[in-house]
Amino acid sequence: MSGAEALRKLALGLMPAGYACAVLPLTQEPAPLLPAEAGAMARAVPKRRREFALGRMALRAAIHAAGHELPAARPIAMRPDRQPDLPPGIRASLSHSGDYCIAVAAPAGAPGPGVDLEPCDRAPPEGLGEMVMPWRAADDLPPLLAFCAKEAMFKAQYPLTGRMLDFRDVPLVLRGPRFRGCLGDRLIGGRWGRAAGCWLAISLWNG
Repeated sequence: MSGAEALRKLALGLMPAGYACAVLPLTQEPAPLLPAEAGAMARAVPKRRREFALGRMALRAAIHAAGHELPAARPIAMRPDRQPDLPPGIRASLSHSGDYCIAVAAPAGAPGPGVDLEPCDRAPPEGLGEMVMPWRAADDLPPLLAFCAKEAMFKAQYPLTGRMLDFRDVPLVLRGPRFRGCLGDRLIGGRWGRAAGCWLAISLWNG
């Protein structure tokens, strides 16, 4: 099984039935961007343009697999807040790691997903544990996983709340394959796993 397929299988196992996922290696040759998409990358370096193009490919694949109509001529441009400009009613999330791009999409009417992918076979930044506080884990889990989980929770809530959160705003608990955080007086959680040398975290939020 390829690394991309292992990550896709893991992601589908972390989400309820009806959610969809697409994973592409960042070495893959991307499809050409639509004009509105290419405009957002006009000044980007080649590496960033490749990641952006593969991200759009993955988003389209996941959105279609979740049962949504998205015409090939409809661009997925980038909003001023750098989020993908998706049509109303479509909830999807995107992440890049060192080697892969992953997109997940919700079926119609389901809670919006947030996904984050982090390479776990590379040394994390010094002081990461303090940076992502407060968090605690029942097992000996690394700070990079806490970072990954908090990123997934942020991505899940942001399209509905528009809230820019600091790590300190969301206390986190990792227990077994699940995580939970407090967003004000609301709980937000998700599930995590490891495949293809990456930590993968997915959170769902319905507002």
